[in-house]
Amino acid sequence: MAWDPEFEVAFNPKTVAIVGAQRKSPPWGDFVANLQRAGFRGRIYPINPKAVDGEIRGLKAYPDLASVPEPIDLVIVTVPAAAVASVLEDCIAANAKNVHIFSAGFGETGEEKRIEMERQIGEIAKRGGLRIVGPNCMGLHVPAVGLTTWDVFDPKAGPVAFLSQSGGHAGVFTGDGARFGIYFSKAVSFGNALGFDSTDFLEYLATDPETGIICMYLEGVKDGKRLIELVREINKTKPVIVWKGGLTTWGAKAAASHTGSLAGEEEIWDAFYRQTGTVRVDTLEELFDVTMTFLYLDPLPSRRIALFGAGGGNSVAGADVCAREGLELPTLIEKTLRELGSFIPPEGTSIRNPLDIGIVLRDINLLLRALQPVAADPGIDSIVFAMPISLVLSGIDRAALASQDAQVLLPAMDRQVRKVLDTIIKFDHEDIHRKPLIVVLQAGMGPPVPGLRGRVQRELYEANIPVYLSLERASRALGKFIQFHEYQRKAS
Repeated sequence: MAWDPEFEVAFNPKTVAIVGAQRKSPPWGDFVANLQRAGFRGRIYPINPKAVDGEIRGLKAYPDLASVPEPIDLVIVTVPAAAVASVLEDCIAANAKNVHIFSAGFGETGEEKRIEMERQIGEIAKRGGLRIVGPNCMGLHVPAVGLTTWDVFDPKAGPVAFLSQSGGHAGVFTGDGARFGIYFSKAVSFGNALGFDSTDFLEYLATDPETGIICMYLEGVKDGKRLIELVREINKTKPVIVWKGGLTTWGAKAAASHTGSLAGEEEIWDAFYRQTGTVRVDTLEELFDVTMTFLYLDPLPSRRIALFGAGGGNSVAGADVCAREGLELPTLIEKTLRELGSFIPPEGTSIRNPLDIGIVLRDINLLLRALQPVAADPGIDSIVFAMPISLVLSGIDRAALASQDAQVLLPAMDRQVRKVLDTIIKFDHEDIHRKPLIVVLQAGMGPPVPGLRGRVQRELYEANIPVYLSLERASRALGKFIQFHEYQRKAS
């Protein structure tokens, strides 16, 4: 079906009815409880004919939709598949047109009987003018209004939207997004796409003022031509990041049994990415990294980076990693080399690009001094700082380390981490050359410190500095980010 603006009220509903709500919490999918935990701002109406004159989760329960005393903005259907058709008839009778069908067990099973069942509910929806999300999906997730079907909920809203045929991927991406500094305007899990398809929601998000980046997980699409036209146009103002599942033979079989989608040939999707400039990702890990890159970096003028590393072997390997992703490590100009050489000893270091100068984390006062001339180098457009996480603590006072007293050691560790973070943030915010700093937290020698990596990530994200968990991941994300902007510059 085509996008219907009348559905927009479902993203900010005043009233939500849960058909099939239960007194006892199901193993998962307790949508009444989930809405309550999320602080949903509207009114919730549990619907269950067996709970007449009773309560569910402290709310009055109703036997059917017609009994609800006010118009319903969104109906969530959680009954078994065989009962969905009857519920849709009730939706028509109650003039409740916006319907999320959570229930599964339809065409995705591949069984003729259930394929027919899905066809029948499609006919009912069409006859009654129902606007359907699903079936076999988790539906809508809008943090700003407390609307969600997931158990885990982060109330902070942001500019990223996610359209996903998989409820699991949608749940993980929105649930773990905060660990990568990613927050959401809206997410939609649309499953079998009996009603609205990805292209319909894409049309809506194209003009949604709360959305600046659009991410998608697709297994199949009904109208490939429309997808190409929409994405090509949207990419001019909002980057579209697409993870296509089911590109291999075995993946296609899995997609057919998951959402009933015909996955399509990989060559076709390769052409889609080339023709539209869409950002391609192939894993959930890449989706996190690339989305975070678009959030925290402005377009870069070129692929020329300076790589700060620690250890000669790491620097060599790092140069190979960057080159494989299309990044360039140009030679620093003589002025830069002279300035670096004036205070960095030659023993155990290299001031070429990549720069092997782990010493700057043993004497943090040297870090800012080393970053400044590199940022001033006209041949460099961004700086990648590959920082072994254990080196963050290498500047701790030896007396504190020797004490083995937690009351002495922990404050010393905190002061050292604070000094490193303040130095990095100071450089990034005050650099007059506006060369972005990209931080990579690498594993390193030394005992792990619980919570250290999470703290460093969180504070740098809060300072709008992108952080990656390996140089491979950083290089891949940067390469895709730069490629997107190169395409847009050529197309404009």
